[in-house]
Amino acid sequence: MFETATAGSRRDAAGYTIWKEQRFEAAKPFDEAGRYTGHSYLVRLYLAGTPDADSGWLRDFAEVKALFAPLYRQLDHHALDTLPGIDAHDCAGIARWIAAGLHAELPELAQIDLFENEHEGARLRLGAMR
Repeated sequence: MFETATAGSRRDAAGYTIWKEQRFEAAKPFDEAGRYTGHSYLVRLYLAGTPDADSGWLRDFAEVKALFAPLYRQLDHHALDTLPGIDAHDCAGIARWIAAGLHAELPELAQIDLFENEHEGARLRLGAMR
């Protein structure tokens, strides 16, 4: 179910899942001559777990966006090969880099989908989707 155009939630027999998505633009090396090609990416962060007893929420969508903001600032309108710690400049490498950066702040992070376009992307499962 969409909560907004960029966030949603699902509760079913398996548990509770929320997702938050954001778009960013980044460049990656194109050839040995040092030229770059730019791409538009869509990242969707999935969190799974048990809602807080007091608030009834797993996480506030604004909180997820705020925790992702430092990584977003490093990604958006930057060259991917300049990111410290990234192991590959493809969607899977970017997803692993995001997971490493959010691991401590978002222990509920269960999956990252990252798309370069509607036909190419990667899905990184970090834990069982509940």
